[in-house]
Amino acid sequence: MEPNLGQALATVLTLLVTIRAVWYLIWRPYAVARWFARQGIRGPPYRFLVGSLPECHRMLVAGRAKALDTSSHDCITTVQPFFREWASQYGKTFLYWLGPTPALCCTDMELVKQMFTVRTDVFQKDYLNPSLDSVFGNGVIFANGQDWKRRRKFVHPAFNQETIKSMSAIAWDCTRQTMERWCVQLRGQQQAEIDMRYDSDEIAMGVIAQVMLGKDHEEAREVFIAGREQLKIAAYASADPPLPGFRYLPTRRNRRMWQLDKLVTSKISPIMKARLASSVYEDDLLGQMLQQQACRSGSGAETLSTQEMIGECRTLFAAGYETSASIITWAMFLLAGDGQYQ
Repeated sequence: MEPNLGQALATVLTLLVTIRAVWYLIWRPYAVARWFARQGIRGPPYRFLVGSLPECHRMLVAGRAKALDTSSHDCITTVQPFFREWASQYGKTFLYWLGPTPALCCTDMELVKQMFTVRTDVFQKDYLNPSLDSVFGNGVIFANGQDWKRRRKFVHPAFNQETIKSMSAIAWDCTRQTMERWCVQLRGQQQAEIDMRYDSDEIAMGVIAQVMLGKDHEEAREVFIAGREQLKIAAYASADPPLPGFRYLPTRRNRRMWQLDKLVTSKISPIMKARLASSVYEDDLLGQMLQQQACRSGSGAETLSTQEMIGECRTLFAAGYETSASIITWAMFLLAGDGQYQ
């Protein structure tokens, strides 16, 4: 009887897994697409298992093969060509697929405003590509509900008015140092070649490093260099073949990403332990979180784990560094256009 029972349980389990897979990979995408189509929202058709990812991959590769048009500052056709293509085909709001997961892109500003102000209950930040977890840290900006409230209590004090003012001073100091270096390069010359991308990275990295880790920013420089490399790897990985489970394969790129992930944790953890041991938390983002941790631990309230605090540091770095560096570089590119973009 026991072998027969085990075989029956295995059969039932296999049947349940099959039904679940059919529902998730076939019926659910069909039902979701049909439900949106009734509301006039369409998009690229769902392809079994891979969704819209092959089209994204094809258009990304084609976009990267083209040289940037220096007579225009419209870079969307190179950076995100699929959004431009689908918006022209399906309208301001369209449905596309990240594998079997539906995603809605909306460029209707009025609808976006309504979503963020009136219908916040339906805007759940519950999807993040798992391969990006180690890059973005899955911090407060990706949390929802009670988890968001809990995390916000630790992060919010670091962004009060006085802290924002000090950030401006740090930004000016880092920019001034870069400009002084340019002046040295230009001394006695009418022109000099400057790698603006490198200097933009240095300015953004210097500001965020000091905001995050204060006096330890030089010691933690390796952390930010690792984070920068992780962002670069993630950007290239977006054009990889959309194979399920590809991020788990021990490819050279994945192994490097795992190494960098361990490196970031191994660098930030000792700084945290040293501050906790000395009870000198410092007035930076990490110090603010550690101080909140100490206060709330004494009262028995909820706290952040070590990994969650490291995650918040990762989130600030990923969200602030790449965007800031890119904006500085792009602004200098426009300024160098001799007024043709005015």
